[in-house]
Amino acid sequence: LPTVPIVAPRMADLEASDEAYFAANGLILRNPTLINFLDGCALSLPCHAPGQAPVGLMLAGLGGRDREILALGAAVEPILAA
Repeated sequence: LPTVPIVAPRMADLEASDEAYFAANGLILRNPTLINFLDGCALSLPCHAPGQAPVGLMLAGLGGRDREILALGAAVEPILAA
């Protein structure tokens, strides 16, 4: 699951328009909010190529399973870096 479904918007665009701000805010919070609503836990791993826009891969699991999610993240991180 992508951590956020959009590339980060320019601050100037958000400051210039409440509509743009609230649209971006809703999208940026959508995926993490879903995990929180389900009482889950998650972490985000960077998975973009150098010089590209930052992209995060969100790994999520059941609430209280933090150690398992961290172990999964530790196993996946070197694969993403390869």
